[in-house]
Amino acid sequence: MIKSTFYNLPDAKRQRVIDAIVVEFSNTEDEKVSINRIIKRANISRGSFYQYFDDKVDLVEVLLKSFVDRVLVGVNKAFDASQGDIFETFGALLDIIVTCGDDPVRHVVLKRLMRNLRVNNDLISDYMTNRFRGIDEFKDCCKHFNRSNLRFQSDEDLELMAQMLTGMLKNALFNYYVTEADYEQVKQRYLKKIQIVRQGAALTA
Repeated sequence: MIKSTFYNLPDAKRQRVIDAIVVEFSNTEDEKVSINRIIKRANISRGSFYQYFDDKVDLVEVLLKSFVDRVLVGVNKAFDASQGDIFETFGALLDIIVTCGDDPVRHVVLKRLMRNLRVNNDLISDYMTNRFRGIDEFKDCCKHFNRSNLRFQSDEDLELMAQMLTGMLKNALFNYYVTEADYEQVKQRYLKKIQIVRQGAALTA
């Protein structure tokens, strides 16, 4: 579990630790991630590291949250621009995520995140299986999608629809980052899937 001492660090020092973790995951397969290299790059002591984190699995949460924070800025803008339309918002999400990971270091990390979500013997799958409880900020956003143009308007219906669209988004990200498919082809196929769901769920498509 990430400890409160990490979140209480001065912004610059906390960002230095985050950057060191991102670089380590970009350079190293998950099972070989080195605490020694992270503390050296972040310029902190081993004792300080264990004041912030319990174990290496905590580093995956830091890694994931560093991307989520960047993505949520774009999600909120897309949500406002679409006036809460669930399909328009999800349609923009692929571009938002890819843009947030467009520098070489983050691109490699996202590729490894996507790839390792499908295996069962690494830090990332350990975190996703045993500790991940969803992204609360995005769950909160889902509650406020505009329902006026939807055939299905209950909380459960909206949650199920968001889960379906999320599955399509994950598949598109996997195809782009892991199978290295052409981005425009991945995007067009993703948007076509969204349109098919929209035609069945919206009062006017």
